[in-house]
Amino acid sequence: MSTYTSTKSSRLVQSIPFFYGWVILAAGTIGVIIMGPSQTFTVGVFIDSFIREFGVSRSSVSLIYGLATMGGSLLLPVTGRLVDRYGASRMIIIVTLGLGLATASIGLSQGVITLFLGLLAVRYFGFGSMQLVVNNAIAQWFIRRRGMVMGIAGLSLAAGLFIYPVLAEFLINRFDWRGAWFVLGLSVWLIMLPVGWIFIKDKPEQYGLHPDGDTDVLTGLSPQISEENWTLAEARQTGAFWIFAAALSVMTMIMAGLVFHQISLFEARGLSREFGVMAFNIMAITSIIGNLGMGALLDRYSARLLLSGVLFLLAATLVLVQVITTPLQGFIFTGMVGLVSGS
Repeated sequence: MSTYTSTKSSRLVQSIPFFYGWVILAAGTIGVIIMGPSQTFTVGVFIDSFIREFGVSRSSVSLIYGLATMGGSLLLPVTGRLVDRYGASRMIIIVTLGLGLATASIGLSQGVITLFLGLLAVRYFGFGSMQLVVNNAIAQWFIRRRGMVMGIAGLSLAAGLFIYPVLAEFLINRFDWRGAWFVLGLSVWLIMLPVGWIFIKDKPEQYGLHPDGDTDVLTGLSPQISEENWTLAEARQTGAFWIFAAALSVMTMIMAGLVFHQISLFEARGLSREFGVMAFNIMAITSIIGNLGMGALLDRYSARLLLSGVLFLLAATLVLVQVITTPLQGFIFTGMVGLVSGS
């Protein structure tokens, strides 16, 4: 059976008229999009449903979600070890099965404990493990172009931001919130299981290929790029490491809160729930602009200067959220959030 699988996989890889790494990138991009149910912008659409169903406060839902996110992060080293041992081609199936089941299980929640466990599983299998496995698969097939292809894969997060909040709101109105989670879980299986099973492959060397599609790796003719590398221990001894780590950590937490509560923030300012959901589309567009713009600016300006600019934009966003009263201001706010998150 293993021989048949290897032969079938080799035939698929060799039949592609271009470098198979681009197929890996496309499949990985789908994986990043399909983990949308685990993202903050999707779960945030369900906050009011959780409050009504379980009789808890908004701050309690935030606490549950925050603890679930933290717990999922703590479990990620397990996924890392499994990927190293079994490879991305096997782990993508396991992670997809887990994400689909976890997503659907939220619809079965009977209280805050089961809700917490469901969110914990969704955050672990989706935002954590799916992204880890996808990044590992892409990294195996690209070295010289790794930065570029990782950037392309990162842009697919914006596609999920564009799709899932609106889709979740539609499913809630169509099937109620429990049915919405069932449908989202089923969609994970229907889309990502065949994609992962057929297209995700491990190292290119297994198929007689080389990373980036190079043909001269063995002859030593490939250009070598020299760079200064730091170990984690060395980086920790620098002040810059802690400054950037602190700034990025604070920025990430603030951004997560703004995205998670965007709908309720708008409703508190007299704007409709529908507007809050649709505004995620503006955020998706500006996050792409932020991603591409920051990539270009990093080639010309120092990271310290750019980080200062992003933090200034975040501060302006926090001021704006206090005075939103019109749809235009709401669009500007979500646009600024998108720019910061993309940067």
